[in-house]
Amino acid sequence: MSISSSLALFRVPSFTPALAAILAATLAEAVAGSYMALLAVEKIGMSPLELSAFLTLSAISGIAVTTLFGHMHDRKPILWPLLVAMGAKILGLALCAALTQTWMLIAVGVALFGPSSASFALMFAMAKGYLDRVGGETVSRGMAALRMTSSLSWAIGPAIGAGLVAGWSFTGVYVGASLLAALALGVVLASRVKVVPADTSERQKITLDVVRAAAPAVIAMTAFHTVMFMGSNAMSIVVVRELGSETDVGLLFSLCAAIEVLVMGLFVVRPMARVSVPLLVFGFALFAAYFLMALLWPTLLSLYLGQIPRAAAIGILSVVGMAYVQQLLPGRAGVASALFGNTMSAGALLSGLGTGIFAEAFGYWAVFGVCAVLSLVGGAVLFVPAKKR
Repeated sequence: MSISSSLALFRVPSFTPALAAILAATLAEAVAGSYMALLAVEKIGMSPLELSAFLTLSAISGIAVTTLFGHMHDRKPILWPLLVAMGAKILGLALCAALTQTWMLIAVGVALFGPSSASFALMFAMAKGYLDRVGGETVSRGMAALRMTSSLSWAIGPAIGAGLVAGWSFTGVYVGASLLAALALGVVLASRVKVVPADTSERQKITLDVVRAAAPAVIAMTAFHTVMFMGSNAMSIVVVRELGSETDVGLLFSLCAAIEVLVMGLFVVRPMARVSVPLLVFGFALFAAYFLMALLWPTLLSLYLGQIPRAAAIGILSVVGMAYVQQLLPGRAGVASALFGNTMSAGALLSGLGTGIFAEAFGYWAVFGVCAVLSLVGGAVLFVPAKKR
């Protein structure tokens, strides 16, 4: 990638503040998210089924709000839904520093964490609106750079969380995360970002044919996010209870995210002209390999080594998967970003159900087996329709 191509991204209006806001907001999620399952299980004392209820209800709330805000984004360029979502994130993380009861955490999840999840889709949709005005490879390169930035946050955030939990326990983790979320909101307000009207020249009506065309991608991305969240929850708990310590949890997440940054950086250097479905299938195969490796060799060293295929899978599926959904819905940045974001919320919902049910019945190691199967199913859903088309 030439220097001029690199600088072109930063000349796109509002791209730099969007990049900075995504960095800070995702950093807040990375600091807090690495320890959310441990907060629920170890500090508050949730059972597997109560943990499942917390994750599931939060996800349902997130799907509803993200869908609403995504459609609003495409109809009219307004900023207040993003501000509401970011404010909910700040308050929800701050409250986690003081919560002591199961019902309190569930209430925060539904009322605050659900709506806050819409901020991810809205920030990406806002940035894509500006990138679309430039067009060409800048769009693909810019979206890959945004995804790489979010992974960079996950490379740094869990390590910060590990330091905070060692020095100030869970209180320090969630106070720190809340301050980072406030920084993201401050960037948006200080830069006076405006939401631009969507490009309607290629906009499709949401017809049954469009839904059918997008369905395999939506199912596959939901499987991907289910596996990602369910595997993360199980990994953090088995590491603390059987293999290592809370510090190892933070280091594992950071190692994975650091490798993700390298993988996503390749898509910035060599942007895609069109989405490669076989590459998506390869990403699912790598994910399945990671979970099978953990099951066959259940040690801390195995999990550290396994972050290589895990990170490569997440990097490929995150960048190419989002581009695939956007390619299927041209001219609908808000709906496409909301749809991709909702596959994350649906994944969180299903991971909550799956983690609780399978861990209650068979233990947390059984969750790795479920994740391996779902990874193979996600790849198959994409591969078969791709051959028919």
